[in-house]
Amino acid sequence: MKSLTVSIVLFFLMLSCIIFNSIYINEVFSEMNALLDALPDAGDTHCAESAAKICDYWEARVDTVGLSVGYTVVDRVSEQAATVLACANCGDLYGLRTAVALLRDALGDMRRLEEFSIGNLL
Repeated sequence: MKSLTVSIVLFFLMLSCIIFNSIYINEVFSEMNALLDALPDAGDTHCAESAAKICDYWEARVDTVGLSVGYTVVDRVSEQAATVLACANCGDLYGLRTAVALLRDALGDMRRLEEFSIGNLL
């Protein structure tokens, strides 16, 4: 009987960790998208500052996100965030728009792979 109780407790503990992880990844996804939405065009004087905020936000969370998200997706997000910053610093409008689109795609993959669903649980 003790093993059944321990198994049930462990099951609910695991389920709560999965739900918490899904909520956390969705919060990171939403905040990164909000920062990308607020990013001005490359010619704006505040563009590099806004791009640096995106990189700083991501760098502060990359280790925690990396606990559950695969390395390739985390690396893609890191690379695209760095590309956004580089394009913003040099004023490359088309490179910036491309990097933002690729960063949004990588963030979408991160969210999709970590969402709470039966497919991801199995």
